[in-house]
Amino acid sequence: MNKHSLEDRILAHADLLHRVSCGILRNPQDREDAVQSAMETAWKKAGNLRDERRLKSWLTRVMINECYGILRKKQREVPMETLPEEGESPSQDALLLKDALAQLPPAQRLPLILHYLEGFSIKEVASALRLPQGTVLSRMQRGRGKLKEILSEENDGR
Repeated sequence: MNKHSLEDRILAHADLLHRVSCGILRNPQDREDAVQSAMETAWKKAGNLRDERRLKSWLTRVMINECYGILRKKQREVPMETLPEEGESPSQDALLLKDALAQLPPAQRLPLILHYLEGFSIKEVASALRLPQGTVLSRMQRGRGKLKEILSEENDGR
């Protein structure tokens, strides 16, 4: 793969990188910094990518590493408060889901975001997070259960 086509393919995944950063970082400026750093790192280290078909998973892993690097620098873990906005104003249910997702621990939230919102397969999520598939599945199951509890409590409060 030449540098020009790699650059185009990396830029094509900019929205994915931004959404992944939203799953980890709270501050919008930190998200932008993480996306830029991840794109730069990916471009510089493209030689480490052995299989071009795994570019999406590899970019996601680079993005996750950049986000965690930012968190380490700040010496605190910050939960996500919002997911990226869609073109239209979100419905009440979408807002409730965003709030509920924000309450999940990152270990449960990130696999759910990658699988359900980004369309990653379980295998791709496992590869991106460097976890066994069984671990990804169990974290997703616990996350869905916790989401159900949170949303039930919110519905009871209505």
